[in-house]
Amino acid sequence: MVQYQDTLIRLLTAFLILIIGLILAQIISNIIKRILKGMEVSKILEAQLKIKLQLEKYLSLFIKYLIYFITLILILNQLNISAKILKAILIILIIAIILFIILAFKDWLPNLISGFYMIKTEKIKKGDIIKVRGIKGKVIQVNLLETKIETVNNEIIFIPNHNISRYEVIKVNK
Repeated sequence: MVQYQDTLIRLLTAFLILIIGLILAQIISNIIKRILKGMEVSKILEAQLKIKLQLEKYLSLFIKYLIYFITLILILNQLNISAKILKAILIILIIAIILFIILAFKDWLPNLISGFYMIKTEKIKKGDIIKVRGIKGKVIQVNLLETKIETVNNEIIFIPNHNISRYEVIKVNK
């Protein structure tokens, strides 16, 4: 009889963990979506980078499914079912996602940071005539990832912002 009571308590606890996990995932997902919408992250990405990406949707879904996965592991632990395989899969998945993010953004992130710095400090503005690594021209546009320059030969050159912040930039008097 005691063994059945223990099993019943474990099943009820697992069910309670499931309900709490589902509710918590939905609440946290909605909070993240609202925060990112309030910050207008998607609009900024679209305006500055010309990337139409619903970041709030994808990030909130990622968080929701991560909470579902953690809930599943907690339920399996509560039912005394070995979750070592699921934990190993989760660790491998997290490592793969981190590696993917690092590799995907290794060139993009320094340009973005340099772009924020350049726009905030206004050291290089539209209309300035600059010389970077032997390239001389008039700045047409400075955005988050690159600076657009028109040379005296009417060539349009796009210089990554990281290169502008890394190398010597000479402002030429007009």
